[in-house]
Amino acid sequence: MLINEGFRTIEAEDGEQAVTMFTAERPDIVFMDVMMSGIDGFEATRRIKEIAGLTFVPVIFLTALTEEQSLMRCIQAGGDDFLSKPFSFMVLKARILAMERVRDLQRIIAAKQQTLSALLEEEHEEQALAERVLSRAVMNRNVAMDRLERMQRPASVFNGDLVLTQHLPDGGLRLLVGDFTGHGLAAAIGALPVADAFHAMTRKGVNDARVLAEINHKLYQILPTDRFLAASLISISGDGEELRWWNGGMPSIWMRRADGLHELASHALPLGILPELPACESPRRVRLQHGDRLLLTTDGLLEAMNAEGEMFVNSGFAEILQTWAFNAPLLPALVKALDIHSAGVEQSDDICVVKSPWIPALHHSHFGSRIHSGNGWY
Repeated sequence: MLINEGFRTIEAEDGEQAVTMFTAERPDIVFMDVMMSGIDGFEATRRIKEIAGLTFVPVIFLTALTEEQSLMRCIQAGGDDFLSKPFSFMVLKARILAMERVRDLQRIIAAKQQTLSALLEEEHEEQALAERVLSRAVMNRNVAMDRLERMQRPASVFNGDLVLTQHLPDGGLRLLVGDFTGHGLAAAIGALPVADAFHAMTRKGVNDARVLAEINHKLYQILPTDRFLAASLISISGDGEELRWWNGGMPSIWMRRADGLHELASHALPLGILPELPACESPRRVRLQHGDRLLLTTDGLLEAMNAEGEMFVNSGFAEILQTWAFNAPLLPALVKALDIHSAGVEQSDDICVVKSPWIPALHHSHFGSRIHSGNGWY
């Protein structure tokens, strides 16, 4: 019947031969009997589907079985349709035409998928190049980055979290850790004007309040109304005796001192929301003590989810923070706890952690120094 309709056919005597002939001939449609010597039609179909891979090759079972469970086994084995014997030629031809239509649609979809994959790969490469250019433009002016303990994990190609450092004219150092709204390119686009203002004004010795005001002014002008920069600004005097800090919408900064942990909580609005910063939200001052250390994070760390939907701030972070001993490492334990907590869960936001070690007695070089112990750098 099929030959008379112009189809070229090949026949196999059993399931094993069917698999062998399929591998060699790669037919467009397979008609499979259930009851055969050697391997049955179910197993032969499973093997054929495995060989075909992503290519859609319809398998139609020809069977005398009528039980619903047996017919279900045909589909579960990889069959795409079945014909119960006896059947007419018109029914057989209708099944063939239907499967050819499905096959052709699958090939069209596969071709479009291949084109889309190529376009996505090209876009990813372009984004990676743009990210490298942007990161270098933003980060290349930073100082003492190799002396800071930090961990940055972007949720996509572009990083919406920002870390900037620059020396002050008196030998001190200024640090900004920021978190733009969202993540990806839309979040990272404001990093360049922030970096320009930060570095230029810090090198000139402009005070913290004016630096913040200038960054706020720039962001207010260029960012949409639903975008802003949460940020923490830290300035350490050249004599290592004073810390000036400002926290606008960021998670609390944690200071580890000999007498315990001290919280430097957010006290100001993020940058870019208002045309001018309120005077009451000016930077604050703390007298430094020997061995003081700071921990700064973005909310991506605290809000990282585990498989149960629980945030890291409620499952692991507090314990790590409370066990942070004076003059002891922190980042390795923190990163390990985060990895365990978020195992198997896709990262939804950029993550940034910065730990700043310094000893005020070292004067001009205090911030750029790290102390080495048997447990590593801290």
